[in-house]
Amino acid sequence: MPARPTRRQFLVGSAGALGVTGAAGLGGLLVGQENPAPPPQRVPDPPRRTAATDAVGTLEWVDSVARGRRVRLVTVLPPGAERARLPVCVALHGLRGNAQWWNEAGNRGLLGDAWARGVPPFAVVGVDGGDNYWHPYTRGDDPLAMLLDELPVWLRERGLADVPAAGDLPGEPAMVTGVSMGGAGALLYTRERMRRRRPLRAVAAISPGLFTDWRVASRRPFAGRADWEAHDPMRFFPEITPVPAGIWCGDRDPFVDATRRYIGLARPEVGAIGPGRHDGVYYATVMPDVAAFLGRHARDEPVGSGGRRAG
Repeated sequence: MPARPTRRQFLVGSAGALGVTGAAGLGGLLVGQENPAPPPQRVPDPPRRTAATDAVGTLEWVDSVARGRRVRLVTVLPPGAERARLPVCVALHGLRGNAQWWNEAGNRGLLGDAWARGVPPFAVVGVDGGDNYWHPYTRGDDPLAMLLDELPVWLRERGLADVPAAGDLPGEPAMVTGVSMGGAGALLYTRERMRRRRPLRAVAAISPGLFTDWRVASRRPFAGRADWEAHDPMRFFPEITPVPAGIWCGDRDPFVDATRRYIGLARPEVGAIGPGRHDGVYYATVMPDVAAFLGRHARDEPVGSGGRRAG
């Protein structure tokens, strides 16, 4: 394999020990097999230096035509930030979860602490995606279309328009992150933005719900093997390698073998396997690094569809 640019870091074996909130586990979908992930767990509150570092979270409900229902729309902002100037990172929840996961006290504290320590500010926006693995699976319910077509409108209506860089549309998220099922969904959303020639500035996936075996993937929300393969990051990774990526996973996570394989194939800017399970304690461990990675790229120019930005 040709040498990679020196600006990229390949950190297999490096994650710290702190965390995010109970990403949704995948329990309940496997039949006759051990659950690949535990039930969702809340992210523990981080150690506080001051009481004023919590991020500011809001929750409201909006009507989604793409999903055929009302959905939660959550925003998490740095205290005192001017929302119209903030790059937006759309945040995808895990299976059996919802957008409010990103607005839990543990996550607000971790993000607030990161911004207080000097991580460049950005907005985190979560929306309910259901349990469809962030792609159209149930008739009349298309969470991917919601992200691509409806979310930018909702963001513009709420003054979260950012200052568009080349290739961006006003209100369109600049970055994406996700946990568990949402980690896989973040990679899928990145591909769709590339295909629309509106690439993201960065993608960060935490404990992504990836599979190497159709016998396991068949227990998930896929219409068949062809549907899984069409939405499998292991297969489409070449399309998204121009976008700076960070991948984190615990060494005792049921998805660790698949994540190691993805890291080996895609060679992201950050590929970190460290101590931890598929739970809120591990997510809290890596959230400071995830926030720092996203902040580092928050105001980058998006890459062109033909290659990675010069570094």
